[in-house]
Amino acid sequence: MAVTSQNDQYAAMLEEWQEMEDALIGPRAISAGGTTYLPKTSGMIEAESLAATDNSPLSPEQANQLYLAYKRRAEYPLWVKDSLRTMVGLVSRQEPEIQLPERMADLIDEATSDGFGLKQLYLRIVSALLTKGRKPMLAEFDDNGRPYIATYTAETAPNWLTADAGGRQDLTLVVFSEQRLKDGADEFKPEYDTVYRVLDLEEGRRYRVRILNDAGDEIEPPEYPGLVGGSQSTPLSFIPAVFAGSTDNNADVDEIPLQTMAKAALKYYQLSADYYAALHYTAHPQPWISGMGTDDDIRVTGPMAAWMLPKDAQAGYLEFQGAGIEALRKAMQDQQNAAAESGAKVIDIGGQESGEARKARQNDQHSALYSVCVTAAEAVEQMLRYIAYWMGMKDAEVTKQVIFKVVPKFSKEEIDSATLQIVSNIVMAGEAPRAVLYDALRKIGLTELTDEQLDSLREGGDGLSNLEDA
Repeated sequence: MAVTSQNDQYAAMLEEWQEMEDALIGPRAISAGGTTYLPKTSGMIEAESLAATDNSPLSPEQANQLYLAYKRRAEYPLWVKDSLRTMVGLVSRQEPEIQLPERMADLIDEATSDGFGLKQLYLRIVSALLTKGRKPMLAEFDDNGRPYIATYTAETAPNWLTADAGGRQDLTLVVFSEQRLKDGADEFKPEYDTVYRVLDLEEGRRYRVRILNDAGDEIEPPEYPGLVGGSQSTPLSFIPAVFAGSTDNNADVDEIPLQTMAKAALKYYQLSADYYAALHYTAHPQPWISGMGTDDDIRVTGPMAAWMLPKDAQAGYLEFQGAGIEALRKAMQDQQNAAAESGAKVIDIGGQESGEARKARQNDQHSALYSVCVTAAEAVEQMLRYIAYWMGMKDAEVTKQVIFKVVPKFSKEEIDSATLQIVSNIVMAGEAPRAVLYDALRKIGLTELTDEQLDSLREGGDGLSNLEDA
């Protein structure tokens, strides 16, 4: 097996992770995706085919402009980015319970390779789980012997293997891809090589770290990290890596909580291209003239360039009737509604549920924000315990002295406010009718009132009067 080999689950998810990454960047990335996200119409394909023939009235550049104009009119909404900001803001109000021994206390304020503390790391994990369903991490020590947690993206962990160890599944191989600066690279325009950090258990019991190139050749001598205070004869017997997930923290790829919203945004983008193209054609009718001789000229006069036609000549406009415009607008509203509903479901934590009711619901809806918060905290705690073991602490000491817990305590008011923010942003971003917002509120269980009743409350200044600003 080559070092560039990919786990089957990884290969199956690559396209979806890229789609989520582009959804977070927004219109710039979606537009740059070209036909990946916005296919050409049959007419554009035919025009480009015609332009490639001899004696064509169209040049290839002119034919390509048809698609570019079509793409520029399309509108990609920022639903995913705005919803993620709202969700992470809600989670940031939760205060983790952190307990570490004195020699690990520095990690509270400086836990990552770029100097961020444990709470910032936790929020990064939550963000990654919401948008990718996955956040790989690795325990490391720097050159000064200080521990830290290295983080990777879902896309930079292409391979892993697990095996049964005493009745549980443990990692036996993890491959991370990294970018390393080329020797002699221009300081103003750096170039990078892809290398692979390969972590495995030599002979099934000794933790080994190798750095390989694409060909699988070692570019550095292998390392066998030993226990701090120990020696190479006391190596680690496990790989200190964790794959945080949206449903649990095993190595399998989990679902992406915000994927339904991203899919709705992409479909809205595709529909909007047809919608705005139809509006454009409706606003720009095609003029026609008949009954002119070969020697006749068209004379124009007046500020609006009226045509002076020869005797017996006729003129008119070929107008685009736009019979499907209303259907397109309705389809776009349906996607807004679907996005609002999916965002509300992710953020919903069930209000004042009993413990058993919450457990039952979460067993049925693992990707809820509550579940993501819990699994993210568990992943951080596991990384801290790996570091503690590595530093030579005993099992009993680790269990007692290393704690990182978050028990989400979202108030009903906070959840309602955040949910309304997501739903309202989605509706108002597209200037859709308020009925879309009302319908979404009914579907997520925040109200059973009719559109007329909600309008009445809004106009009367009751609590729903500021739905757009919730």
